Amino acid sequence: MTRLFLIRHGNTIDEDTKPVYKGRTDIPLSATGVNRIQGAAAFLSAFKLDRLYTSTLSRSIESGRIIAAAQGIDFEPVSAFDEVDFGVWEGFTFDEIRERYPEELRRWISDPGMNPPPGGESFRRARTRSVRRLKKIIGEHRGKNIGVVAHAGILRIMIFSLLDLRLRKLFRMAQGYGGINILNVYEDGRIVADLLNFTYYPI
Repeated sequence: MTRLFLIRHGNTIDEDTKPVYKGRTDIPLSATGVNRIQGAAAFLSAFKLDRLYTSTLSRSIESGRIIAAAQGIDFEPVSAFDEVDFGVWEGFTFDEIRERYPEELRRWISDPGMNPPPGGESFRRARTRSVRRLKKIIGEHRGKNIGVVAHAGILRIMIFSLLDLRLRKLFRMAQGYGGINILNVYEDGRIVADLLNFTYYPI
């Protein structure tokens, strides 16, 4: 069995003032986010990760560095695990997007796979790049424990795709800061969710 540990990065500095859609915008961790990931790393110390990957954005790399140090391993940034590009919505709060782009937001929420934000990336396209790379990693490290530190959008996409769930229902699953998901990949190809969005570790 191959075990996937899919982990969201810690809280970012915008959360202390004006929480925005970050997407590809490179916003670092806050002090709260560092504490959160240190808690996640302590929880993950019960498992031995064989490989660890992150996105190429600093909030993911910072989180990965903390987890890697606790595990005594290196990590590899992978651009395929970067967050979905939210186009013109990046830097706006949800309320600002709802006020400026009400119809586009309605379509996106109803079916994010087919309706990208203006100037942004569809979730179907994000699925193609992220899941293809993840499956390649699984194939290269069968029987190992594999960690991926990434973002709420791309993690939802990968989890729903691996479990063969419809992307249009994506927002029914939360992905909190520092959330830990564990998926078991069996030799016969079955993939079973063992833990989803776990954030109840001590921080």
